[in-house]
Amino acid sequence: MRTLLLAGALASIPGAVFAQSHDEAAFGGVKIGTSIDYRWHDGDFAVPRIAGKVDEKEGGIGFRGHAGYDLQLGSAFLVGVEGGIGRGGKKLTASNTTGDYTLKPRWTWDVSGRAGVLPTSNVLLYGRAGYSWLRGRENTDFHAANLNDLKSSGTEKGFLWGAGAEAALAPGFYARAEYDRVNYRDGLKSSKILLGLSMGF
Repeated sequence: MRTLLLAGALASIPGAVFAQSHDEAAFGGVKIGTSIDYRWHDGDFAVPRIAGKVDEKEGGIGFRGHAGYDLQLGSAFLVGVEGGIGRGGKKLTASNTTGDYTLKPRWTWDVSGRAGVLPTSNVLLYGRAGYSWLRGRENTDFHAANLNDLKSSGTEKGFLWGAGAEAALAPGFYARAEYDRVNYRDGLKSSKILLGLSMGF
């Protein structure tokens, strides 16, 4: 149901933009919101504990909540800061005769800045850059009966960058579409395409 409502809201963007074309839609101020996304985790790294290697890309559904502040500079420019927390994605695996390894992505959180231009009073095109953290759970199941299985959790971190578009559907109500990418460490990357809604105050 949430997906259908979001799709309907995004489908209304062109009509809302046309209807408000003669109004000044302010993008500045405090914003909170939520988004759904499709995210890929791309693994290409060695797993010494089983003398194996993760070499695959897996995609899955995720979600994210965000809060931030935007400062509109005149009628054409905007700068802002934002923080978010989310979760989602599928596990990465490696297997051989020694054992089976899995890395399960769990919570992510991020802080970033964004800057953009307003080609019209109620459409914003922007770029984003910042930092992201990924909490993951690693499991190793050894095939040999004399070896104990291993379970651990850890946090990866890396540079985040992306770009998107945001439209004012009504005063204080915004929809966005965005692409983000994070390089967490050598051999582990994440990409996502998100659709979101925000409320401004």
